[in-house]
Amino acid sequence: MPTRLSAPDAAASTTGREARQPLVGGRRVADMVATIAVLTIATAAGLGVAWGIVFLSLGFHSCSAPGNRCDETLGGVVVYAGPVVVALVVALSVVVSVVRLVRRRVAWPVAVTGLVAVVAVFFAALLLVDSAVTLGI
Repeated sequence: MPTRLSAPDAAASTTGREARQPLVGGRRVADMVATIAVLTIATAAGLGVAWGIVFLSLGFHSCSAPGNRCDETLGGVVVYAGPVVVALVVALSVVVSVVRLVRRRVAWPVAVTGLVAVVAVFFAALLLVDSAVTLGI
């Protein structure tokens, strides 16, 4: 008796894609706990980074000193857009992580990437503000 492929197997063999096994049991619980923990840390870090970027504007108080030059346009853009970028990064990492958790896919790498991106945004803002203020003395 010839064996016939069922509909899902036939579709997988024609497209070259195989179905992934969803996370179950202990691996799913560990992934969910790790994802939630990292997203909580990323959210707290995001709040701290956003306030830190706002406080970078204090560097522009030295612009009135003789010999100092400041690019206040660049500084203003960084100070106002930085917290928005941080909020978008945190929100995007939360949304993508939740979607992956709902679909029973590994989600903790997305959360870790979001945390790293929040830190990278802070250091980028720090470098931009530092380049906007030139001390002449």
